[in-house]
Amino acid sequence: MLNSLYSLATDSMANAQVSINNASNNIANADTAGYSRTEAVYETSGSTTYNGVTVGLGATIVNLESQLNTFLEAQYLAAYAELCYYDTSLNYLDQMNSLFDQEEDSGLNYLLNENWLAWNELSSDPTSLAAREALLGDSENLIYELNNTSEQIENAIDTVESEIASQVSEANELIDQIAALNEAIVADSDNTQLIAERTQALRDLDALVEIDVTYKDNGEVLVDVVNGSYPLVDGDETHYLKYAAATSTDSLVSSSTYDGEISFSGSSAEEITIEFVSSGPDGTAQFKVSYDGGVTWETDDSGNEILYTADDSTNSVTVDGVEIWFDGGTSDHAEGDQYTIVAKSGLYWEAGDGSLVNVTPSDDISNRLESGSIAGLFDTRDQDLVPTLENLDSLAEALIWETNVAHSQGTGTEPHTAITGTYAADDSSATLENCGLYFADRIEAGEFSLVTYDADGNVSIMDTITVDPTTDSLDSVVAQINATFGPDLSAGVNADGQLELSSATDMSFEMGEDTSCLMAACGVNTFYTGTDAGTINLNDYVVDNVGHINCGAVDLTDGTVASGSNDTANAIYALSEAMTLSIGGQDGTSFSDYLAAIVSDVGSAASSAEIAQASASSNAEFYYDQQQSASGVNVDEELVDLTKYQNQYEACAKIIEVTQTLMQTALSLV
Repeated sequence: MLNSLYSLATDSMANAQVSINNASNNIANADTAGYSRTEAVYETSGSTTYNGVTVGLGATIVNLESQLNTFLEAQYLAAYAELCYYDTSLNYLDQMNSLFDQEEDSGLNYLLNENWLAWNELSSDPTSLAAREALLGDSENLIYELNNTSEQIENAIDTVESEIASQVSEANELIDQIAALNEAIVADSDNTQLIAERTQALRDLDALVEIDVTYKDNGEVLVDVVNGSYPLVDGDETHYLKYAAATSTDSLVSSSTYDGEISFSGSSAEEITIEFVSSGPDGTAQFKVSYDGGVTWETDDSGNEILYTADDSTNSVTVDGVEIWFDGGTSDHAEGDQYTIVAKSGLYWEAGDGSLVNVTPSDDISNRLESGSIAGLFDTRDQDLVPTLENLDSLAEALIWETNVAHSQGTGTEPHTAITGTYAADDSSATLENCGLYFADRIEAGEFSLVTYDADGNVSIMDTITVDPTTDSLDSVVAQINATFGPDLSAGVNADGQLELSSATDMSFEMGEDTSCLMAACGVNTFYTGTDAGTINLNDYVVDNVGHINCGAVDLTDGTVASGSNDTANAIYALSEAMTLSIGGQDGTSFSDYLAAIVSDVGSAASSAEIAQASASSNAEFYYDQQQSASGVNVDEELVDLTKYQNQYEACAKIIEVTQTLMQTALSLV
C-alpha cells in the first residue's frame, strides 16, 4: 500500500511539473501569431483494493491538447477574408476617387467647361489671334487632364495585375507550407508549435483566398476554395492556383467535326460565351452571346436574341470590344458548339491532370472566388478600374468625334494648300465600312463639298462628292476628287493609308458641308487626333498654324467665306449643351451629364466600399475576440494555474515525505 502511495505522489509531482511547463509555454507564446492555448489532458491511473476498500492510484497526463475552437476559427476565417477583400478594394477606390476630385477651379468638369467657353469666345471674335491661342491653351489643359487621368488608371490596373501575380505566388507557397506541416503533424501529433504554424499559415492563405478548412482525426487538414469545390491541400497533396493571360476554350458537341480554331483580339472585363444556334461553315453558321456563362443571352431592344456570324480575320465580328474570328476551319460548325473567351488575365485552379478551371471572380458566373484580397484585386480591376477607364475613353472619343465632325466642315483665317489626314485606313481599296479607319462605322451615305480658289481668292471650282460606305472605297473617293477638281486639287492615299489633299501652285481650297462625315473619319481638317483619353491630342495642323483653327464656314451658294463667319465655332460650343449625344452606348445624354455619371459612380463605389470595409472589420474583430476568448492565452489565468500547479507540486512533495516517514516506521517495527 505504501509503495502505491509513493508512486501516486511521484506521478502527481511529474504531472505538476508538466503542467507548470505547459503554463509557462502558454505565457511565452501569448503573442505568437496563430498560437492556441494548450491544456494537459489527464487520465486516471486506475485503482487498487485493500481490505475490501478501492483506492485510486492518481492520474497521468496523456498529452497536451491545443484548445483551437475550429467552429469559431471557421467563422473568423470567413470574416477575415471578407475584410481583406474590402481593404484591398478600398485602397484603390480611394485613390481613384481622389483622381476624380472636382474642385471649382480644377478637375475634368472645370476644364471641359473652360474648353467650351474658349470656343464661345472665338465665336465672338472670329479673326482674333489671341482667342485662338487661348483656345489652344484651354484645350491643352483639358487634354493633359484626360491623358493624365487615363495614365493614372492604367497604372493602377498594371499595379493590380502585378499584385495579383505576386499574391498568387504567395498563395502557392503557403499551399506547399501547409501540406508539409500536415505531414509533420501526422508524424508528431503532440507538437503544438507545428499546429500553431499551420494555423497561422491557414490564416495567411485565407487572407488571399477565402478557404474552407476540414480538420481530420489524424491531425491533417483539408483546405478547399470556392465553397469546397476545389481542394488546395489534402494531406500532403497539393493543387496550385495559376494566374494566366487571356485565353479561350472550346466545348464542342460530340457530333461536331469542326477543325478550326477561334481567335480574338482586344480586351473586356466580361467573359464571353458564344454558342452556335445553327450549323454551317465559318461566316455562315450563326451564334449567340452570353456574359454570364450561358445563363442568359444577349438580346436587342425587342428582347430577341442577337445572332452573329464570323469568318476569318478579314470578316470578323466585334463583341463587347473584342474582335472574334475563326482560323483554319475546313468543316462545319455544329449546333450547340460553345466557346468561352476570357479576354483578360484570370485566375485558375489546377486539377490533378494539369487542366485548368476558371475561378476568376465574377458576379454573373457561379463557382468563382468571392473573398480574400485576390478576389478584391480582380473585382476592383474588372468592376471599377477597367469600366471607369472605358467610360473615360468613351467621353474622350465622343469629344474627339463630335468636335472633329463640326471642325472638318469649317474654315479658318487661312485656306488650305496641302493637308494630310490623321487617321489611317488598313486597306484603301476595301469599302469604307471595312477599310480599317478607326471611325469607319461613323461614315454615312451622303456627300461632302470642296471649293478651290485661284491666287486672287476667287472661286475656281465648287462641287460635291457623293459617298456610300457600303460601295465606295477610299481609292474610289480619291478618284472622284481628282476627276472633279483636277487640276486645281489632287488627292491620294499615302503609304500609311492616310488621305492627302494638295492644291496646284497658286491655288488653295476649303472644305464645305460633309453629311457623310468622311473627312472627320479620315482626320482631314480636324481639331483633335487620337481615339481615347490616353491618346487624345491636338492636331499638329492647327497647332503649327492657328489660322487653321476653324471658326467660320463656306457659303455654299457662292463658295465664299464671309468675314466674321462663326458658324463652326458656334456649332462646337453648342455641343456643350447638346442633350442628344450618344456616348459609350448611352443615347440622349450630354458631355456634362456623362462626366458627372463617371464621377458619381467612382464616388459611390468608394463610399460603398468604405461602409462594407467598416462592417467587415467589425465582424472580423468580433470573431477574433471570440476565438481568443476560447482559444487564446490569458496570462492572468495562466499565472493562477502556475500557482495551483506549484501548490500541487508542494503537496506531492509533502505526500512523499509522509510516505517515507511511514515506511521508516514500518521498517522499525520489523
